[in-house]
Amino acid sequence: MALLDLQSERLRAVPVARLSPQDREALFEPEVVAYLPDGFQGLETDAARCALLDGVQQEAEVVVLATTAGGVIGLLILSHGAAGDRLRHLGYLFVRAAWGQGYASEMLRALQDLYRGQPVVLSSGVMADNAASARVLQKQGFVPSAPSEAGELTYIWDAQRG
Repeated sequence: MALLDLQSERLRAVPVARLSPQDREALFEPEVVAYLPDGFQGLETDAARCALLDGVQQEAEVVVLATTAGGVIGLLILSHGAAGDRLRHLGYLFVRAAWGQGYASEMLRALQDLYRGQPVVLSSGVMADNAASARVLQKQGFVPSAPSEAGELTYIWDAQRG
């Protein structure tokens, strides 16, 4: 089972190679990456964005989220599971034009459908200031943990419990 199998009514997962320089620029706008780990901010050149994506792909499955019409609207990142470890770290981002249209909820539902019943636990870290992402995760059944000292909440969904 691979992330490239992910699909929903309005979304399809496509390879990262599909991204154009303009797509990468929209995906890495300061507002889009504001709540992501430090390495995602301040990438001023396409070469820097490509280098980051190449590095992330060494540690995780990364797919582009595209509409059924073919427009690029986001990225989905899911860490590779270590041998014998059910935990997979989940990250995602959407271009500003896609905000508020239900794409994050739809993507999470499709991801849950893909993994439901499998020995997988999805974990997503959310900064306390990122209320929109926290709401989406909770709405989809992810359970929050206590905040870290850095103000990050971790949301967990166990695919075996569905």
